[in-house]
Amino acid sequence: MTRANISHTQIVLTFVSTCIEATARVLGVPYQEVFSRMKRLNMIEGYIYPNYETLHTESRENVAQDMIECMNRWEKKK
Repeated sequence: MTRANISHTQIVLTFVSTCIEATARVLGVPYQEVFSRMKRLNMIEGYIYPNYETLHTESRENVAQDMIECMNRWEKKK
C-alpha cells in the first residue's frame, strides 16, 4: 500500500498507536495500560488528534515524554 492509498485518518491513527507504544516503552508498562489511561483522560481525542500536526514532527522520544507529562498533568486535575 502506498501513501497515496492511505487516508489521513489512517495516518493519524497510526501515529496515535505510535504515541501509545512509545509512551508504554518509556514507562516500562504494557501498552494497554497507557491506552486505558489516555482513554480515561480523553487524551486521544482531546490532545493527540487536535495537536497531530505539531506532535508528528517530533521524535518518538520527545512525543513519549510529552504524553507522560500530559497524562500526569491531566490526572492531577481529575
